[in-house]
Amino acid sequence: MSDTFTILAIFAHPDDEIGVGSTLAYYSAAGVRTVLACASRGEAATIYCDECATRENLAEVRTHELECACQQLGITELRWLDWPDGGIQNLPRAAAVAQVVALIRDVRPDVIITHPENGLYPHPDHLAVWEITRAAFDAAAALPEDGEETPGLSEKAGVSAAWAAARLFTRALPQSFFDAAPEFAQYRVQLNGQQLPFIGTPDAEIDVIMRVAAGTPKRQAAWDCHRSQHNPDSAFARMPDGLRIEMAENEHFVLAAARVPLPDPAPDRVGSDLLTGLAGADAGPEEPAADPAALAALRTALSAQRVYLKVCEEYARHSSKPPFAALARDLAQTHQEAIYLLAGALRRAGQVTGEVEADARTAAEGLRQPDLPARIRFLSTGAEWAIAAYQAQAAVDTGRRAVWEELVTLTGAQLEAIRAFTGGTETL
Repeated sequence: MSDTFTILAIFAHPDDEIGVGSTLAYYSAAGVRTVLACASRGEAATIYCDECATRENLAEVRTHELECACQQLGITELRWLDWPDGGIQNLPRAAAVAQVVALIRDVRPDVIITHPENGLYPHPDHLAVWEITRAAFDAAAALPEDGEETPGLSEKAGVSAAWAAARLFTRALPQSFFDAAPEFAQYRVQLNGQQLPFIGTPDAEIDVIMRVAAGTPKRQAAWDCHRSQHNPDSAFARMPDGLRIEMAENEHFVLAAARVPLPDPAPDRVGSDLLTGLAGADAGPEEPAADPAALAALRTALSAQRVYLKVCEEYARHSSKPPFAALARDLAQTHQEAIYLLAGALRRAGQVTGEVEADARTAAEGLRQPDLPARIRFLSTGAEWAIAAYQAQAAVDTGRRAVWEELVTLTGAQLEAIRAFTGGTETL
């Protein structure tokens, strides 16, 4: 792997880097330049090791802990934004974005990694760092207007030159982890009297799984550096050993924005490298923005797929007819595939997908269907409507024709399965 690649990780606090630690260790060992930017010194954190730190020296202690962790992970450079722990959301937003713009233009990364849109758990600092980094990803690539000066930019020669990073990834915990460890899903992070839940990402929306077992010893060594934060009652301390190891060996990412899209995914629809397809690629402008009608069609389709996923999951869970429950499970799996396609298309167009929810009214209609024939009609009518809508979009949204055509194929297979099932219902 070429050392001309650069990865910039931007996180809110010392120890937030551990969630992508195996990945950073893997790339560092492969010769990739890895830069970690930590937004705060972690001075507001709870102290879990009385002999490690006091409230007065916690910022200094956590600074040294992160320096130790970076050494274990092989991080090339550590940068500090020196924002207030617990107060990042209150910073003047334009100045904060400008500071990260300056960082991006100075580091000139190919790939940026940061907190997810949901924060992983809704810590205000995590959410603010995501919002600031997402804005800076766009702003760093923009050429300033004549005579315009961007506040916060370094005077260092060349720093003010626009830089277009190829991809912005966010770390993620797939929902399947929560399903495998219900006690983890029930855990709450204590923050200023609030109980903050962890939030999983649907497995179908994961874009890259880094298989980085070789980096896990370094990830553990880096975590050992953060002694002041070793909470014996934390969610990760309570997690079954096997699941904890699996999480460290398989780190998950969502592609939040891209100027160089990921190549076509493997048959399991998940990529295995953040840098795939970047060798020799020109990180030019993002995909052409879709017109409002095209974006609306993508959002409508995503919402509908989430409706039918929810309905099929409920049908499978509660049906007294095993053949119909099996059909509903198969249909739900195909809806997951469709959600992956649509969410990816929206993210590549710079859209936020988490806010696209299943339409409650349509979902309620599906769940109200009184008997098996009515449920079959609901599913088949929805599939027929979707095929017609996707075919119409394929004709007008030429830039995403492949997405719409694959959706036609997936939904057509669903309709065939429903019709095949209908032919045998009289024997049930």
